[in-house]
Amino acid sequence: MLIALLVAAQTYGPQHLPPVADAEDPLVDAAPIVPGLIVQLAYATADNVAGRALLPPDARCLLRRSVAGRLARAARALRRQGLRLIARDCSRSARMQQALWKAYPHAGSVADPARGSLHQRGVAVDLGLADLEGAPVAVPTRFDEFGPAAAADAPLPDGPAKSHRDALEAAMYAAGFRVNPKEWWHYSRLYGWRWPLARID
Repeated sequence: MLIALLVAAQTYGPQHLPPVADAEDPLVDAAPIVPGLIVQLAYATADNVAGRALLPPDARCLLRRSVAGRLARAARALRRQGLRLIARDCSRSARMQQALWKAYPHAGSVADPARGSLHQRGVAVDLGLADLEGAPVAVPTRFDEFGPAAAADAPLPDGPAKSHRDALEAAMYAAGFRVNPKEWWHYSRLYGWRWPLARID
């Protein structure tokens, strides 16, 4: 019995999960899929760590179809708490990843383009929160405000910012995402490295 369990663990553990082909899980526009999603991409403006716009103003939030479906599940859970998701960053092209690495070459916050990021694979999303009318609510820090205060487990006093961060994490974890320990806003699908780099112009 013990041998059978060990064999099963080696066969079905995450290190043995097969890669996902691009055509099996294509990129889609998340906005029509995720209820109440507000698309305010930070890199479509100059107000970001790169200091310039890296996307056109009308850029869409592109995610893998399965990721958008999971994000919809989180959005429905948050809506019951009077909250809506704000998409701050979704998929990235190789050129965009290079620009961000040049502006802030710190692994853990921005992925080295030599490896390719989870954003480039279409399985990561950076999020904010708003109320049901679309007004931003209190969160721990501004987007891309790197440092100890941005950590997913940074100590916070009881209040709206902590409550909102905790609600976001609970909804996203229940939907199959995990947070970047250095960035409370960054979530990616479990085992996201299984997906190939997306082909984005």
